Amino acid sequence: MVKYWITDCILAPCRFSTLINCPEATPEALASLKSLNYGGGSISLATLQRTQERYKHVRIDTGYVMSESGPITFNLTNKNISSAGSPAPGTKVRIVNEDGKNLTFNEVGEILAYTGRPWKGYYGNPEETHRIQDAEGWFHTGDLGYFNEENNLYLVDRIREALKYQGLQYTPGEIEDVIMELLQVQDVCVVGVYNERAGDEAGALVVVNEGSFISEKEIVDHVAKRISAVQKQLRLGVQFTEKLPVNVNGKKIRIAAREEFLKKKAEAK
Repeated sequence: MVKYWITDCILAPCRFSTLINCPEATPEALASLKSLNYGGGSISLATLQRTQERYKHVRIDTGYVMSESGPITFNLTNKNISSAGSPAPGTKVRIVNEDGKNLTFNEVGEILAYTGRPWKGYYGNPEETHRIQDAEGWFHTGDLGYFNEENNLYLVDRIREALKYQGLQYTPGEIEDVIMELLQVQDVCVVGVYNERAGDEAGALVVVNEGSFISEKEIVDHVAKRISAVQKQLRLGVQFTEKLPVNVNGKKIRIAAREEFLKKKAEAK
């Protein structure tokens, strides 16, 4: 940043979090930066608010894009910073339930998008192509989300990552957002471990900021204080790691995080 006087930066969520938690990344060091764009995953509202407070001269941008469809929404306003924004020009977006029925404001369901742009599908895989894009041209994203009354889209999680405890559904991202409110936490990945008597019990794999300390009990108690829902408690506790497993695009690999969590939990016994 300092050497090349960078003005615009695009980061994956894990890189974004690492940057703003870096002691050397002061407002003075990032004085040349005008916009900070993130994509490929969600960032907690607490992290985004801390970024705004620390770098008042920087605009935070994001959007919702699929490789298959191209841009779906944009948020270039520096407002409603946890939102993926409003539909891109010429794009239609709707939220549906499991039966394909349209939902209204603040109701969570699958995000469907229609861009009108041509897409030839997956090479040699017509079955998967038809699963993603229906006969009317709507892309079935596999993402959960909702619109607020101002037509801003909010992403919740991937459908396949939704968990269920005692018959009650929840998503890892809901718990992750609450844990990220803690200033000592740099990053977190919540995983579910199936228990045949109750369902998916939640546990958290946590990265602590350098020079900081926080106990497992403090994190578990914070979640319990902020969320009353029984299915969203950290019943499996917390394990600490130096770095979360991510792919080449910086997205969390939840399966690998689950394996690491279970390994650390077994070693701690």
